Amino acid sequence: MDAQEYAPHYIQINELYIDTVVIDDTEFITLWCFTVLDDEYKFVYLGCDFTQFNQILIAAGDKGDEIALHVANVLNQPYEAPTLIPIKEQFNEYLELTTHDLIVYEPVAVEDDLEEYDDEEDLPLDQLLGGRPDKTQQKYFIYQLDKLYPSKVFEPEKLEREELADCFEDDSLELAQLYYDYLNAVENGYTEEQARQVAGLEKDLFFRMAHKAAELWK
Repeated sequence: MDAQEYAPHYIQINELYIDTVVIDDTEFITLWCFTVLDDEYKFVYLGCDFTQFNQILIAAGDKGDEIALHVANVLNQPYEAPTLIPIKEQFNEYLELTTHDLIVYEPVAVEDDLEEYDDEEDLPLDQLLGGRPDKTQQKYFIYQLDKLYPSKVFEPEKLEREELADCFEDDSLELAQLYYDYLNAVENGYTEEQARQVAGLEKDLFFRMAHKAAELWK
């Protein structure tokens, strides 16, 4: 039987807070970071290549330039693989990326049975970062970066139609923003099917509702 072809499921994240950069002996980098998933801040692993990492640093502005110099200094010296560059620890703040949209593959949940740990150095990463210990099993969210582009390429204008009831304004704006996320993805090279998936508008009904909401907010 032929193996089933893998079709990645894309999602969009709008906030990224990088805690640590991990460099090994491949062309890929792993970022230990926090982002917003399902309206909650969660710790994730984000994989990217060096070109994508440079795009993140450029998008992060002055702080990204500062960290780029620091990473270059590390790479210009002999280093072990893997090498951890603790951004939060060395710069007293996370490297923030809040002005760009990141399209990533849907996370893969890897379940590990936790064992007894003798000292702090052996604790799981999430506990070292302040998470609650889980004595049964722990899930790690792993993403792969696909694309990065500036947020709000399309942005709804301020609502001026007083006849819309206040109770529907927030919902209609949220629907309109989903449609603009769809347009944003199409503008950046995604197929219509992929763009609707990114925006969470796979169902035709939701897509039509979002389109109508976007028209109301013009």
